[in-house]
Amino acid sequence: MADQVWQFRAFPAPNGEQAAVIFLNEPLRQGRGEASATLRNDGTAALLWLEPGSLGDGTEQTWQSAEFPAPNGEGDCVAFLNEPLRQGRGEATATLRNDGTAGLIYLEPGSLGDGTEQTWQSAEFAAPNSAQAAVNFLNEPLRQGRGEASVTPRGNGTTGLLWLEPGSLGNSTEQTWQHKDFPGPDGESAALAFLNASPRQGAGEASGFVRNDGSAVIFYLEPGSGG
Repeated sequence: MADQVWQFRAFPAPNGEQAAVIFLNEPLRQGRGEASATLRNDGTAALLWLEPGSLGDGTEQTWQSAEFPAPNGEGDCVAFLNEPLRQGRGEATATLRNDGTAGLIYLEPGSLGDGTEQTWQSAEFAAPNSAQAAVNFLNEPLRQGRGEASVTPRGNGTTGLLWLEPGSLGNSTEQTWQHKDFPGPDGESAALAFLNASPRQGAGEASGFVRNDGSAVIFYLEPGSGG
């Protein structure tokens, strides 16, 4: 969608996650790949989103949230996404926390339905170079494309990855996954400026994580399709 701009908003505890869902369902509503959420275990939430959203006033899909308890939150989140009506590319943004819980914001109904052409998977990458290891993984055949990855770079140096397999980029090298860190206290503002710089990232081309200390990390496809 042309003429979209990345924006940021924080939602306070105790109901940050639900407040983010309500926000995404307001006109002009965000569609596939137009939202990347950080759902913290302290009840706060942070949201990067593209404005205006492509769903507009449409109600064919609705944003919802789910929480998955420890110790198998990550696995339960993956199992949920693979149930009918299954979410497709850009329809899920997850936080895989280091305490074994997981938080998920997703579009319902999912576009994959009962199809099995793609399957959600998860992986863990150990410190100290976990972010780069996740990027290397996403750039291997069959490579993930727009909306096919949601990344959680944790404060302990590990990284959790949720992705759709097989990826739509296959062996193509037209776009490449990268990552970039932005230090606090204004990391989210620097991340926004980066995403909105030409060639801008479009829908599904960025997965962001904003920490409590104001630092931020984005995983993004380069070059962006947003012009």
